[in-house]
This record gives sequence, C-alpha cells and structure tokens, in this order.
Amino acid sequence: MTQDQIMYQTKHDQCVSLPPDTPLAVSISIIHRLHAIYLNSVLKQINLTAGQVPFLFQIAHSPGITQDEIAATAHIDKGTVARAVKNLEDGSFISRTPDALDRRRYHLSLTERGEAAIPLLITATDRAWEDLIITSGLSGGERSQPYEGIRRLTVNSIETIRVMRRGRA
Repeated sequence: MTQDQIMYQTKHDQCVSLPPDTPLAVSISIIHRLHAIYLNSVLKQINLTAGQVPFLFQIAHSPGITQDEIAATAHIDKGTVARAVKNLEDGSFISRTPDALDRRRYHLSLTERGEAAIPLLITATDRAWEDLIITSGLSGGERSQPYEGIRRLTVNSIETIRVMRRGRA
C-alpha cells in the first residue's frame, strides 16, 4: 500500500484501502462487480445469474415488452438481449409470444417460474445486499443520499449519451 491511499475500516474490523483519487466510475464498477459475485452465489440455487436479473425485472414491470424495447430502455445491444432472453426462455423463466402483425417480433412475459423468482430477487438478493451489506452502519439520511445521487447520475448519463448520439446522427 502506498502512502497516498486511504484506509477504511469495515464492519468486520478489516481494513480496505483505496487511493483518494479513485474515480467515481471505478468505485461504481467495483460495487457492480462485487454485487454480481454476491448475486451469483445466491441465485445459483434457482439456476439464475446476476446478468439475467435486469431482464427479468424489466419483463416483470412491463409484461409484453419486446426484445427491442428492452435493448432501447436498458441501453444494451440487441445481441446481448437476445442471448439473455434465450437463456431465460430455456430456463422456463419467461415465454415469448409472436406479435400478431409482425411474426419476427416477440412479446415477453414471465412464466410461473419467473413470477416465483421475483420475490427472491427482491428480498433475498438486492434488499439483503443493500440493507445488510452496502448501507450497514449508515443512518437513515445517509442511506437515502447514495440512492438519490446514483439515480441523478444515471439520468445525467442517459441524457449525455442521448445528446451525444443526436450529434452524430
């Protein structure tokens, strides 16, 4: 460890060091990767992966959504969406129904197995990660600040890319 690193005490009396100039995107990336590791260990029991969770949530929140709509709203390329949808369908978590007007287009919905997975995803994974692990030791006000800040950063990032893409078109 170099002198210019800051030591942080964890709730388990461990020490973790990060350079003081660690970019925000790097910190968010670390949290994201570690969250995926945590989710994968919890979701293994129902044969899901962390990468499939956002797709299940989008389908749960918007039954009948299409793959193209998922790609557009989640800012994910169509190939990645197609692979995730295929894996979820193969695992019996979702079903695809052909569009009445365009047989190449499919509407996605949760199956019984997919519906049953949602409460586990909410309570046993994300809520546990957020409440027990990430925000442990923070007051109510301190807990709300990161959420509000991250949501604002998300909206700003989406808008920045939209403007950038309009400039190229």
